[in-house]
Amino acid sequence: MKLKEIISESVYGTIGYIGSIDDISTLESYIIYNLPIIKEYKQVIVATNYKNYPELVEENTKLWKKYFPDCVLINSEINRGHSFGTADLDDLVFDYCKENNIKWLCKVSNDVILQETILDIDINEADFYYFNGTSYTDIVVSNFDYDKLYSERFYPQTNFFLIDVSKCDYLNDKNYVNETYDYVHSIPSYKGRPWEYVKDWSCELFARYCVERNNLIKYHLLTRKKHDKLCKIIELYKIGDPSHKNIMIEGVCHFQYPNQEIIML
Repeated sequence: MKLKEIISESVYGTIGYIGSIDDISTLESYIIYNLPIIKEYKQVIVATNYKNYPELVEENTKLWKKYFPDCVLINSEINRGHSFGTADLDDLVFDYCKENNIKWLCKVSNDVILQETILDIDINEADFYYFNGTSYTDIVVSNFDYDKLYSERFYPQTNFFLIDVSKCDYLNDKNYVNETYDYVHSIPSYKGRPWEYVKDWSCELFARYCVERNNLIKYHLLTRKKHDKLCKIIELYKIGDPSHKNIMIEGVCHFQYPNQEIIML
C-alpha cells in the first residue's frame, strides 16, 4: 500500500501566520512548489491568523482562491502567538473536519514543501501516519541508542501528519490550552515559550495524547535506515530543534529558512 492512497482520500489542511504583504508573496512561492502534490488531495482547508486582523485577509483569500477556487478559508480573529496560536489553528482545521464528517485530514503547515516521492512511501493500514521529531538532547538522553529512539520514542511532528478524524474525540484539550495561556501570561518574564513554565507543553505532545487517548494505530513514515541517517545528521551538527527545519525527509521538508540550503536525507 502506498501513502498516495490515503492522500487521495484526505483533505489538505494547512495553517499559517500572515504578518506582512511579504508573507503573501513567500506563501505563493510555497503554494506553486507544492501544486502537483496538493492537487492529489480531495479538498484544501486553510486556517490563518494575522498580525493585525483583518489586514491582509483579502489578499490571503485572493491568493488561495487563485489556485484553489473551492478551498475553505478559516480566518482567526485572534492571534495568541506562535505556540498557542498554532494550537488554535490546528484545532480550527481539525474541528472543521470533525463537524463536516471528513474522515482523513492531512495536517500541514504553510512553510512545508512537498515532493512527489511522498506519494510512493510504502505503508501499512493505520489511523495516524507521522514523522517523529528528534533533537540532539533526545539522542544524548538515549545514550546514542538509535534503536531505542526508533522503537520507543513517539513525538509526532505537527507540521505534517495524516489522521483519521472519525476515530478521534478532539485534537487539543482547549481548556488546558486556555488555562496555561492565562497562566504564562500572568508571568512578567514570559517570552513566548510556554514549555519553560509548563512541563511538557507542546503541540507535538498534544498530538501524541490524541493518538493514545483514542487508541489509534500509528505508522512511522520514516524507515529505520533513514531514521539512523537523520540521527547521525542531528548528532553531527548538534541540532537542538526537533522540527527538522530545512531537512528533506521522504519528500517532506519544513522549509522555514528559504534562503538556506536543504539537507537531503
